Amino acid sequence: MALLARGSGFAAHLLAQDPNVALSLAADLNLDDFHQAAVKDYQGAFVLMDLFRPGLAPACMDLVWNSSSVEELPDPEQAVRAMAWLAKPGGRVFVGVPYKYGPAGLLSRVLSQRARTWLGRMYTRPDLRRLMEAADLQVEAELTYLAGTFIGMLATKSI
Repeated sequence: MALLARGSGFAAHLLAQDPNVALSLAADLNLDDFHQAAVKDYQGAFVLMDLFRPGLAPACMDLVWNSSSVEELPDPEQAVRAMAWLAKPGGRVFVGVPYKYGPAGLLSRVLSQRARTWLGRMYTRPDLRRLMEAADLQVEAELTYLAGTFIGMLATKSI
């Protein structure tokens, strides 16, 4: 199984520990998050990569994972489509975003404009579902995590 995660690579590190996972990649535009995470005895692989020009073959990953960055991108739909492009037919895509009705949504009402920009867009479940479906992904599971701060959806790419 080949997996691609975005950001610090902590998810890629955890997934790499599964014996069924042959390759677990973490990818980002720079090494800042990776160094800040400081994961001891890192188990995955970290690559510098642009999601929109990935340098990977299309349909090469069993799972493409993203938590807490789609909301910061100028075109979230394009980002999810790029993730779907990397997933194999029948493969999965996971996207996690700040939940509008969770703690992040409450914080966005009281924090400064700069802090709200850092938090990024807030999503409802229907918002996230539309984002996934716009990339021709079929949502199979929904998740609320980090004490209700984030919502996520796991979707399958059509065969």
